[in-house]
Amino acid sequence: MLVPLIWQKDYIKLDKDLKTITDRLSETGSHVESVYTISDKLEGLVVGKVLKQVKHPNADKLQVLTIDIGSEITIVTSAKNTKEGDYLIVIKSGSTINGQKIDDHDFFGITSQGMLTSYKEIGYDDSLIEKKSKDGVIVLSSEFKPGTPAIEVLYSNTPVIEYEITPNRPDCLSIIGMARESAASFNSEISYPSIDYPTVSDKKEDYFKKIEIKSDKCKRYTGRIVKNVKVGESPQWLKNLLMLAGMRPVNNIVDITNFVMLETGQPLHAYDLESLADRKIIVRDAKEGELIKTLDGVERKLNSDVLLIADGKEAIGIAGIMGSMDSEITENTKTILLESANFDSDNIRKSSKSLNLRSEASSRFEKQISVENSEFASKRVMKLITDLGLGEVLEDSFDEGYKNSEENEVKLRISRLNSLIGHEFSKDEAISYLKSLEFEVRDLDEDTIIAKIPHFRMDISIEADLIEEIARLYGMGKVISKPLYSSLQRGEKSPMRLLKDDLKLNLFGQQFSEITTYSFISPKEYDKLGINEDSKLRDFVKIINPLGEDYSVMRTTLLANMLTTISKNLSYKQKDLRFYEIGTSFVKTDEKLPSERQYLSMGLYGNYTFYNLKDFFIKAMARTGFRGFEFKTEENVKAFHSGRCANIYFDGKKIGIMGQISYESLEAYNIKGLALALEIDLSLIADKRLTDIRYKPLDKYPSSLRDYSFICDINVESRKIEDIIITRAKGLVRSIEIFDIYQGEQIEEGKKSISYKVAFGKSDRTLKDEEVEKIEKEFLKDLEEKDVVLRS
Repeated sequence: MLVPLIWQKDYIKLDKDLKTITDRLSETGSHVESVYTISDKLEGLVVGKVLKQVKHPNADKLQVLTIDIGSEITIVTSAKNTKEGDYLIVIKSGSTINGQKIDDHDFFGITSQGMLTSYKEIGYDDSLIEKKSKDGVIVLSSEFKPGTPAIEVLYSNTPVIEYEITPNRPDCLSIIGMARESAASFNSEISYPSIDYPTVSDKKEDYFKKIEIKSDKCKRYTGRIVKNVKVGESPQWLKNLLMLAGMRPVNNIVDITNFVMLETGQPLHAYDLESLADRKIIVRDAKEGELIKTLDGVERKLNSDVLLIADGKEAIGIAGIMGSMDSEITENTKTILLESANFDSDNIRKSSKSLNLRSEASSRFEKQISVENSEFASKRVMKLITDLGLGEVLEDSFDEGYKNSEENEVKLRISRLNSLIGHEFSKDEAISYLKSLEFEVRDLDEDTIIAKIPHFRMDISIEADLIEEIARLYGMGKVISKPLYSSLQRGEKSPMRLLKDDLKLNLFGQQFSEITTYSFISPKEYDKLGINEDSKLRDFVKIINPLGEDYSVMRTTLLANMLTTISKNLSYKQKDLRFYEIGTSFVKTDEKLPSERQYLSMGLYGNYTFYNLKDFFIKAMARTGFRGFEFKTEENVKAFHSGRCANIYFDGKKIGIMGQISYESLEAYNIKGLALALEIDLSLIADKRLTDIRYKPLDKYPSSLRDYSFICDINVESRKIEDIIITRAKGLVRSIEIFDIYQGEQIEEGKKSISYKVAFGKSDRTLKDEEVEKIEKEFLKDLEEKDVVLRS
């Protein structure tokens, strides 16, 4: 933000030198990037009035000017933009500019007693020079006493302070905003500019019909009408201030809107009212593919997310960013409609980025502006127009949308302030600092005050924000360093951290590699996984200011990251992959912050089956202290193959899902071949972990081992077969494992063969064959009733 010191002095009087001002503002949080002047070495440059101008008798391209600079002199020039009556900047003979001394010079028989100069020669950047002086010499737009030093007329020696404004302080993107900061920093007072102006009583409906807001992306739209407008050059003081602040003068109406935008931080736009079809303004969303030609001469294709300003026929501007060519102010404009609006900051930022179009207006709107600012800035423009005699303002105005922001009050405990800052502030001191920032403060009790936040400070919402305000005004450099102190405590890891450490170790022992991925993902990942529109997984938290669409939401599942990682490693020609991730997923709540859940995700690619993944998982969890998982078939999750997917239960509660990834999701992630994945919510079972592990001695008596191969329907869950065997064995099954699953030749279509290795035994003696055979007979009978038969 460029702040010419001469401009800021209109609102605050500081009897301080420049170094004191910049040091104190940097100390209170307004970092000074640089300080410069356009030029403070213009001795010998003065104002001259052209009394007479004639062609040079001996040179067609030269003009001979008789100029009054307090005395009459003759200047010979090739400039094409001068005429009699103009006020110019003259370099008198004997003066030096840019290291070159100017002396009398003979031009084909006529002596030039000095020369004229341009803005560029003085030091102005090309982009700041108005059109009429761009290719010629400086022609002043106001009358001055001949002989007046150029420095006084151009303000070229005034210091311009460049501040670095942080994104949370959009109120400081204005001259008044920085005047407020200066006033608070030096315990001074700010004088706000007047917004009182004369009006005429014409009915607004005689000039303009209505304003319609058809999108919730527009919060407020204020429109004021000025008739009998006189479009022309701005007075020199207005041009000077605009150029010092980094903007090029255009014409008096446009310059006033730019001046007030810089002054108040509120972007404004003036429309030629005669060019508005049907005499109305409609604020609406753009149609997909709609075209508009903006003021920079570029035709732009829009999408439906862009907010438009339209008349009764077509779009006339991109809201908050740039107007169109058709509605700009020209020298023929006689009636104007002034727009002072408030638009959704997120929408302006996204639209500006998607269109690759940034402006002074968009840079302010995208950081959020209070709705109250619209009215003040609109009236300020009217004040300047009437003061300069540029038109007559109608008393009636249009004002649609919200008029006021929600009131915001924040409590501050003085004890909390002192404990955080390390300095003993009194309550009166704290109140004084806050009042200097225009906070309204009242007592609540001996230790607590309540601060009503002004509308322009939208960055203040919690107690810590108020503490920061007081600390920066006091000066962090004044806070005395103190040693840290604490009671002696034994540090230890949390139970969740211990669980994750053990689980990582056990997965590593099964040759799994750990991956770590971003918590931010793209909404498109949910489409790749085939997640239903009404699924809770799609109720994600959106990032306010994302790096891009690929990182715009906080993940509610780790599966997308796992499949992306598998896909990326396949592109590196890796064919045997075992991955796991223990990371955070974010669940939206009624509170401001989401609930953070710890998830385990596992992924396999290569020569693996559903049962391999299940076995890896059960072993890792058992060694970590969890036993008793149940697996139930799930057929309605599109991310997984309908026949090879199961929900995972623990202690009767569903905690996750596992299975073979569906062909559709494999294709979406460009994975050629079969992949398997698993995901559970560790937060649901963390407190059920068995950490008090007791070991029992090895069995003294040998197990009786049996192998069984069963033929059953393809949809029969292995868990049901295992349950029947274990139930009939009445505690005599030491272990049961699947060692083969087969479908193909010699197996009827729609059936599968599933083979188990079962170990029977007792702790006090060896089981007899007759006992085992009796158990077999019982469970085989039960299985036959379930259409599960022993394979011959």
